[in-house]
Amino acid sequence: AGFQYADGLNRPVKGVNDGRGFLFISHIGEIMPSGFLPVAAGNVREVDVVEAYRNHPMFKALRDPDQLKGKCHVCEYRVVCGGQRGRAFAITGDYLETDPACVYEPQMKRAA
Repeated sequence: AGFQYADGLNRPVKGVNDGRGFLFISHIGEIMPSGFLPVAAGNVREVDVVEAYRNHPMFKALRDPDQLKGKCHVCEYRVVCGGQRGRAFAITGDYLETDPACVYEPQMKRAA
């Protein structure tokens, strides 16, 4: 049967969880999706952490797989995987861009 989550769903663990059920607070209080994605949604001294996570446009975009760009946008695994957003940001300057290290070619892209 596999692992059963509290919500009753059987589902695999996502590859990278930047901003999806996870956040990082830096040593100076910056609220970020992860330590590998250095884009702040505010500082804990000025912004409520829960409010930032729930409502900041960056966190909302990271939780919405339809916001992903390039081949990640059309990939049939975008909900499960989502690519490595920190790497996308480091290489392209856009955390929603295609993960440049991903070698998988989505079925939709192969069919074109």
